[in-house]
Amino acid sequence: MKRLLACGCGLAAIATATPAAADVTIGPRFSYYFDNSNLRTSSLDDGQLDGPQIDETATRLLQDAFGDDALLVERDEGTGVRADQIGFPMVGAMVNFGDDRDRVTITAMYGEGSGSLSEIRSISRELSVGDIVVTDLGTFNAIGEVDTDRYDLEVTWQRRTSENFAFFAGARYERLETSGDVFLRAALTNNIQGILDDAAAIVAGDPLPEPPNQPPPEEAFAFQRAVLETYSVRAGVTAFVPFNEGSVAFFNGMLHASHQPDYDTTTDFFQPASGDFAFSETESVTGETSFGPDIAVGAQFTLAENIALDIRYRAILFFPLAGEQSFSDARVNHGVNLGVSFRL
Repeated sequence: MKRLLACGCGLAAIATATPAAADVTIGPRFSYYFDNSNLRTSSLDDGQLDGPQIDETATRLLQDAFGDDALLVERDEGTGVRADQIGFPMVGAMVNFGDDRDRVTITAMYGEGSGSLSEIRSISRELSVGDIVVTDLGTFNAIGEVDTDRYDLEVTWQRRTSENFAFFAGARYERLETSGDVFLRAALTNNIQGILDDAAAIVAGDPLPEPPNQPPPEEAFAFQRAVLETYSVRAGVTAFVPFNEGSVAFFNGMLHASHQPDYDTTTDFFQPASGDFAFSETESVTGETSFGPDIAVGAQFTLAENIALDIRYRAILFFPLAGEQSFSDARVNHGVNLGVSFRL
């Protein structure tokens, strides 16, 4: 599998800077791509946008004990993320076949990348009864290292209309297999719990209890894993500009439409002291539908009669139309590509 799939660095302009002299062209492909997915944080703002959330169950109990003005609310005070943009050194191969007018290119690549991730979330809980206000504060911290295997497979069809211009269209499949070890730490005061535990005594006339001893932070180790897939279709144009004997500069401009289906993130929790397995938890994550430009600039150099060198920079932007991220929080893949083409 790792030898078959991978990164979308191959475009239909490969081995087309000059009229094709053979039906088939093959060659290795190498690239170094960056992915900013770890840096996208708009999905973490939902709690703050929703505002204070009333704890309905606890509030009903409090109102039974203290009256209708009793209220218990929880607020998301915000989430902060510090992460690395993940880089993927990738290797693969290309095959290109057809004639001088129509050609099909298939590119498959595989790469591995890793990056650190640190996330901290803070919440507050507030109990109010008349003039009395009791507050709890809590923080939740996660620190880990994310490892990702990346598989990309791309197929494009190109129609050459002149020596300097071509139309093309294609489809692309991306697969990311992510996993990582995470250290979790949760610290939460329990002032409110003391009030809830002694509600009956308070109603009977007893004074508010002294704040209870605060529990120590809870810690755990976890292992997370998920598989993300993206399906894309795209179409665009290529312009060729010869600038030396056997050398051609080119520009590829495409527009893509992409869909990432819903996926599951599975977390295995372990006891921090013994390292024994505790339990497993699976969370469903909403997928994403997006669109955006897919552009590449580069040059092709003829090294020999049937050998050419291809160098390019490619950037793909995914602007979300549906999903958890906001439209302005785009996913960006970009990097350099190098390939050698052999005409058979």
